[in-house]
Formats: sequence, C-alpha cells, structure tokens
Amino acid sequence: MEEQKSFNYTLSHKNKMLVVSLIGEINSHVLPALEACRQEILSKEDVRCVVLYFQDVDSLSPDAISLLAQMQREIRSKPADLRLCSLKQSLREKLVRMGVIRGLEISEDLKAALTSFGKVA
Repeated sequence: MEEQKSFNYTLSHKNKMLVVSLIGEINSHVLPALEACRQEILSKEDVRCVVLYFQDVDSLSPDAISLLAQMQREIRSKPADLRLCSLKQSLREKLVRMGVIRGLEISEDLKAALTSFGKVA
C-alpha cells in the first residue's frame, strides 16, 4: 500500500501580496484543510495579488479540483490578480485542458509569479 503524503499549507502576507504554499497530496481526505485555507485567503481583505504555490503536489482529486476552481473564482472576484506556480507539467496540462486554470495565470516558479505582478502599490 502506498504511503499517504501529508498535506499542509502556509500563508505569507506582505503588503498587498499573499503567497499560499500548498504542500503534499491534495485529495478528498484533506478537503477540510483546503477549505480552511480558502477561508483564510478570503479573510485577507487588503490583498490584491495571490500566488498559489504548488510545492510537491503531484495530483488533485476531483473534489479538490472543484474546490480549487471555486477558490480561484473567489480570489478573482475580491478583486485580486492570481498566479499559480510550480505545477507539475502533467497536472498543469490536465487543469488547463479541463478549463480549471487559465494559461495566462501560470508561472514556472515563485520568483516568476511574484515578478509577473509588477509593482504593487
């Protein structure tokens, strides 16, 4: 039996930017933690730029994909600019093909995601 990778997230907030690091396996068992993450993101009212930083995330379960799509819609409606970075190639292609993520919101790594916002007032 394959060992279950644990899931964790951290939020780093500076000025009007928020980096959300998602670490580990994102499946139906961790939906409560992913929902808590969503609530924390939405509670940051002054944020205008959000980066979802996928660290060591190999896959997303279908219900986690739905929650991720909802999270993205809510971030965009804050309104805030959104970037997703460090997605594994296969996962990135799947999510773009499904229409879950927008190609223009994808960055290769955290540095590229942060610099893509330009100057944040």
